[in-house]
This record gives sequence, structure tokens and C-alpha cells, in this order.
Amino acid sequence: MSRPAPRSRNALNIARFLTVLVAVTAVVVGTVAPVAVATASASQSTTASLARTAGDPAQTGIVKTSLAGFSAGNIISDAVFTNKSTMTEAQIQSFFNGKVSRCQSGYVCLKDFKISSVNRPADAYCSGYTGAANESAARIIYRVAQSCNINPQVLIVMLQKEQGLISHTWPSSWRYDSALGQGCPDTAPCDPNFVGFFHQIYGAARQMQIYMEGKWFQWYAPGKTWGILYHPNASCGRGNVYVANKATAALYYYTPYQPNAAALRAGYGEGDGCSSYGNRNFYNYFTDWFGSTQKPAYTPTGAIATEWKRMGGAAGALGNPAAPVQIVTDPNGNGQAQQFAGGWIHSSAKGTFSSRPQVMTAYSAAGWLRGDLGWPVTQGWCTSGICSQAFEGGIISYATGKAATTTFGVSPGAIDKEYAARGGATGALGKPLAAVQLVSDPNGSGLARKYTGGWIHSSAKGTFSSSSKIMAGYSAAGWLRGDLGWPAKAEQVVTDPNGNGVAQEFEGGWIHSSAKGTFSSSATVMKAYSAAGWIRGKLGWPTGAETCTGQVCAQGFNGGMISYIKGQAAVMTLGVTAAAINAAAAAQTSVTKSLGVGQTVQTVADPNGSGLAQKFTNGWVHSSDAGTFVSSAPIMSAYSAAGWLRGKLGWPTGMETCSGTVCSQPFEGGTISYTPGKAAVAMLGITSATVTTMRSAQAGALGAAGAGVQVVADTNGNGLARKYAAGWMHASDRGTFSSSTKIMNGYSAAGWLRGFLGWPVKAEQVVTDAKGNGVAQEFEGGWVHSSATGTFSSSSKIMAGYSAAGWVRGDLGWPVKAEQVVTDRNGNGVAQQFQGGWVHSSAKGTFASSSTVMTAYSAAGWLRGKLGWPTSAETCSGGACSQTFTGGTIAYSPGKPAVTTFK
Repeated sequence: MSRPAPRSRNALNIARFLTVLVAVTAVVVGTVAPVAVATASASQSTTASLARTAGDPAQTGIVKTSLAGFSAGNIISDAVFTNKSTMTEAQIQSFFNGKVSRCQSGYVCLKDFKISSVNRPADAYCSGYTGAANESAARIIYRVAQSCNINPQVLIVMLQKEQGLISHTWPSSWRYDSALGQGCPDTAPCDPNFVGFFHQIYGAARQMQIYMEGKWFQWYAPGKTWGILYHPNASCGRGNVYVANKATAALYYYTPYQPNAAALRAGYGEGDGCSSYGNRNFYNYFTDWFGSTQKPAYTPTGAIATEWKRMGGAAGALGNPAAPVQIVTDPNGNGQAQQFAGGWIHSSAKGTFSSRPQVMTAYSAAGWLRGDLGWPVTQGWCTSGICSQAFEGGIISYATGKAATTTFGVSPGAIDKEYAARGGATGALGKPLAAVQLVSDPNGSGLARKYTGGWIHSSAKGTFSSSSKIMAGYSAAGWLRGDLGWPAKAEQVVTDPNGNGVAQEFEGGWIHSSAKGTFSSSATVMKAYSAAGWIRGKLGWPTGAETCTGQVCAQGFNGGMISYIKGQAAVMTLGVTAAAINAAAAAQTSVTKSLGVGQTVQTVADPNGSGLAQKFTNGWVHSSDAGTFVSSAPIMSAYSAAGWLRGKLGWPTGMETCSGTVCSQPFEGGTISYTPGKAAVAMLGITSATVTTMRSAQAGALGAAGAGVQVVADTNGNGLARKYAAGWMHASDRGTFSSSTKIMNGYSAAGWLRGFLGWPVKAEQVVTDAKGNGVAQEFEGGWVHSSATGTFSSSSKIMAGYSAAGWVRGDLGWPVKAEQVVTDRNGNGVAQQFQGGWVHSSAKGTFASSSTVMTAYSAAGWLRGKLGWPTSAETCSGGACSQTFTGGTIAYSPGKPAVTTFK
């Protein structure tokens, strides 16, 4: 549709007012309705240069700012205006990225802006558009350009001259809603059909084709001379302009003012009270960003052309040339340079290299090739989102989406200087094996070069050489891309009674190389190592690599170990060494005899503590702050099954010993024991003191031992058991307890520790009560009671009701029969008889019933009758007692028989 009142946002210091142009009747494409081509006015702008940023052409110092070549009648040629192939979507996005390095918090800049588009039908002006969700600004501009045959560079420039969106770092939402001023007259609110970024881009591009068609818009028709105003204020006058082409006519339909002489002299700045800037700024931005608005464009030649083609030519990252080749004469060296839409190419004695916009922003700020950086010496290089380019005097690097930074002194010259200082080809480094490498990395960018005898690295930390010995550890640690980062100090030769070697400091730690090997150490380890005297202290040289398991890390040294939990300070432990392992292997042979051949010593980092471990043919040796101990093959079998030192047992705390029928070894979390010829058993919570107790031939009231110690492995838990003259002793992670023969009768009848009772959990107790005396003992799964009425076990279920009824000391008294398992159609459960009643436990609950209730309950068929299982405790109130059951109630008054009532 026509644009009744186009809004131009580039007139400076002018009052808003209405200028009536011409009223015509037009047929809106797709409808049959008259449209008045009414007014066009310019809005005020509060700045002279539309939000200057580091990406603004006028700020770089090396871009074109002259209005030379501007022609009011031929602002841009039709061929350039309608060349839809000037930029790919990726090139548009890269261009946006280069103009804004960082957006202010709380805002979304154009480079990051996304919006959902909608379908648009094809017509005589555009080939239509298929809407899509979450499209970037670059993608929308590219697709619209293809659909409407408009140069995407035209749309980009219009976004800048209308709202400053290309370089804006804090754009509000209204800027996107009226991005190109399409359908947004100064005299009325924006047409709702054109509100929103997509509608603005598509609507404006389509409108340009309508303008160029010349059917509905003819008052700036090409091939004629027109008197075009300088300013909305008619008193400022007008000048005759021969409009040479359709594209220029379209720009005047969009912004109907030409710049006066003052505006042209001002470049990007402010002219006088009669100046307007829309079409001037269109020309300024276009030529500064994309080159000539006319054809033919600037054609690269020679080495620059070769590099341009290598980068993909016009379809590549650099895009089309934006300016002619510059011949540069400078004390830093002579050469040529040419600007392109997506960067620059420089050609000098150092070579011919392209530079992207992000690099060029920093390069320009540093004085371009005339500054301390001089000419480029490498191509740009990107790794893991970090890009860099080397220059004679330093390096420029940047992370994707962020501003580039310059580091001076990182240069091939710095590497050459260090090489010479180390004796050159006749020195320790020897001859170069490769050219200087440009390295881009999150740890920082720099240069590196390989030699016969080592490397030289140059970064912001300085330029340092590293011998082949140091490089072996550096490479193993991930080179400069690892935790060590770049070298931070020169390699040093160390002479010490602990041994000689070399060492070098890096950003994230050190590397040490001696007769013990070459190993890297993190900054955390180094803090503890330095506090312990470094190489010259008791720890001596590293003997192994720093290793980490989860959050725990450790490293072995000649005199001990350093370990730490990530985020916490490292701890030194002296004596945890390979020498300690060898000594233990030689001395602790009473059980294992000779251990045989040993494998490589392992450094073990674990939350249970760090240490060393070595496997031999016939066993293992472990060394930690708990000591250094040998473990036989049977012990190791159970130890491994229990999770080794990473499990609940932790590290060994004593030697493996054998006595009688049992061999045992203590650990931090328990003991492993076995009877020779049988499998070893890991027993958590059992200490060496417990083992000693179990090995005793006498046990107080239990009398003399009647058998050897048994090592018990069971699903109820592992432990030790031993028979004595008057009972047994059991040891597990629940404790060590003796049980008399009376208790053992009930315990054995219930399946011993392998039954539902499990292991003892408390000492046997003697019970004195009016209902009779006896003994009782608690187990994991219940109790055993022994009195004049007999010895019986009671499960935890029965015990819940028994305890609630007062236990032995309550009305129930002692058990008189064994607990029985009941299976019945009324439901399953367990029941047990006591002196004064019963306890029943089912899905309905666990409840005690007195002898009075039981008489009536039995008469009614017990739980197999209509009453079924008890559903509540027996209660008494006001001289009446009762208990409910599934099928009824039993009630009685004390001293009288109970009465059953069925439901």
C-alpha cells in the first residue's frame, strides 16, 4: 500500500509541521479503495549523529566520511538498489555483530533480536513470505530482500538512518515496532498493519517496489527535473534536481527532502536551521559501510584480489568492496589496504591478510597500521568461540559477541628476541621446526613456535621458552588450552640435595621435571607444596601426576602426598610414599609371605582420604595417613566387593593377623575377617578391639570358649559369632553382645541371626517381676523372653502390641507359647499367647486382648470366625471395657463374662 506520511528520523532541530504534497487517488494492491497520498514530514532528532558507538563509521578513523560523489539526483543506482545478492544471511548477522560488541543490560540489540514472522501472499511487488517462529533480524532482512528484490544493504542502512538500530546499544521496543517508519506518519499513530519489526521490513521493501513502479507515485518520476525542498519549512527553499533513476525517486518518496550545502559540509554532523539529513545519511552510511552506490563497484586487484577470492569473494565473509584500494606509505612499512562490507584486506611485505570487523574496531582504535601494532602478520583464527589475529606489534583477540582487545608485545618479533637470548639455532632450543602459530583460546590468545629442543610461547603474560622436558608435562596437561594456561615465568634450573631438575611456572600451576619424572601441579597443590618448602623441603620432587576423582585430587611426592577437595585448601601428608610401600611389602609377610611382583604404584584421590596403592601377585599394599599395610588376596577379594578404599570400609588401619581359626584386618569403617580356606567377609562397624574380644578364650559369665570364632556372611548383615560354655557372643555393626543358653534356645528356634530376629542389638537383661522372673534380649527383628513359662521369640510386630500393653510388667505377663503365623480368609497376620491374654497383628493393626476378651473371642471362632481380626485396643471407661473387631464388638464389665455383638 502507499505510505501516506513517511516518517524520516534524520532531520535535526526542526519543528514538526505538516507539508501538503499532492493528493492522488490510488488503487491499493490487493484491494479496490482510494488512498490519499497526503503529507510527509520530518521528526526531530536529539543528537547530531544518531547514537555514536564504536561501530559508527565516523568513529573508526579509517573509514570514508566525505560526501564527495554525492549526487542529489542519483543517490543510488537502480542496479545497486535492487541487487538482492550483496549479502548472505550469515554476512548480515556478522555485520550486526561487528557493530555492537555488547548490549546494555535489560535491552536486546539488533544482533540478538528475534521475532516470529507471518505469511505474506505473493503479488506484483514481492514473491511472498512464509512465516516462521523466532527468526533473527538478519534472517528476516535477508528473506525479505530475496522476496522483494531489494538490496539487503539498503534495508540495513534505512534501519540506521531511521532509528539508529544497527549501532544502538539500548533500543526500546518502540524502535523495533516502527523500525523503518513504514506506515507511521508524524501526524497520526502508526498504522496497526505495519507495527512490528517484520511488518516494517516487509512493508518498506514492498513499498520501495511500488514507488519504483511509477504507477501511483509520479511526482518525483525519473527523467525529469523536480524542485525538491531542503526542509519541511518551505521558507528554506527548494533546489531543482534531475532525478536520474527509479531508486533515487523512491528515496525521495520515502524522505522528501534533499540535503543543503551546510548538511553536506557537516558529514555526519549538524548543518544549519534549514538542513535535513535523511537522504544524506543514507548515502553516508551506505558508502561508508558498503562502498559505492553506483556501478561498477571497486574491483580488487593483485594480492588483495587473491585473498578476497580465498575468502569467498562477494558471497564470502568480506562481501563486496566498499572503497578503492589505498596505497599506504608509513614508517611501519608500505603496502596496500582495501575496505570491504565485512572487513578489510591489508597487503604488505609481511603478507596479505583479511581482518574481520571486530578486529578492525580494535585495530583502528590502536592507530591502524600506523600505530604500534603495525601490519597484520597472520590470518585471523577462531577456536572455541575465541578469535585472534597477530600483528607486528601485538595481537587482537575477541570472544564471540564481545569487543576485541589488543595485547601489545605478543609478536613474532618477541619470539625472535627470546630465541636469540637462548642462543638461537646453536642454543638449547635448536632449529625451528614450524612457523609461528597463532593460538586463539579462552585462556587467552597468543603465539607459539616449536623448535628442536622445545617451544617459545608469547602471550599477555610474556614471552618464555620451555625445554622439551617441560613441554612433555605441558602437553600432557593439555598445553595452553588446559588448566595451566600460558607460561608465566622463565624456566629455571634447580640444583638441590633432593635432586636436580627444571621447573617452570604457568598461569594455573607449575611443571617440574627431575629423575622422578615430569609432572604438572595445579595452583592448589602448589600453595601447599610451597608452604612445605617446595622441592627443597621434605616432600622433594613430584613422583606422579596430579589425579582427581570427583571433587578430590591428589599428587604424590618423594616424601609424601598433597591432596585436596576442590574449593578447599590442599593438605600435606608426609610418609605416604612408594618407599613406605616397599618397606611394608618386605616386612609384613607373616600372612602373605612374599607378595611377588608389583605393578605400578597408583595415586588414589578419594573423599575417604588420598594415598597410594600397589598391586602385587599375592596381594596389595595401601599407604595413607592411617599407615601402610599389606592385604592378602582373600582380604582383597572382600575389600574389592565392598567398594575398595572408596567404599564404607575406607583405608586399612592395621596389619592383617591370624589367630586360631580366623584371620582379620582392620579398616577405617570396619573389619574384614575369614577362616582360611573360606571366603573373607567385610564387616562394617567391627573394630580391631572387637576382634580381639572375640578371640579371647574366656568370656566372663559365658565361661570358656567351646569353638573357634565363626565369620558369618548373611543378608541380615555380616559379623562374628563364637560359642562358649554358657552361651554365645555375637559381634556385628550393631554391637558386640553375649546371649545366655536360655536366650539362645529361643534365638536358635527362630532361625538364629539368619532368621527374622537378625543380630542382637542390646545386652541381655535380667527381669524381676511379680508375674515371674526371667531374662530378655532385644534383636534387630524382635525379642527373646525366657521365664518359668518357657523361652519364646516375639517379632517386632507382636512386640509393638506387647510393649503398648506394658510388656512383661503389664497385664499380659510373660509369653506362654510361640508366635504363630495365621493365614485365613479374614486376613493374614501373626498372633502370640501370653499369661494374661494375646497379641494379634494384621493389616488392621496390632492390639493386645485380655483373657476376658479372649474367652468370648475364642467362643466366637477366634479370628477365623465372624469377628475376624481386632481393629482397636481394648479400652475401659466407667466400669465398662470393650474391644472392636472387623465383624463386631466384645464388651464386659470387670468380674463378669464378656458379651459379643456382631455387626
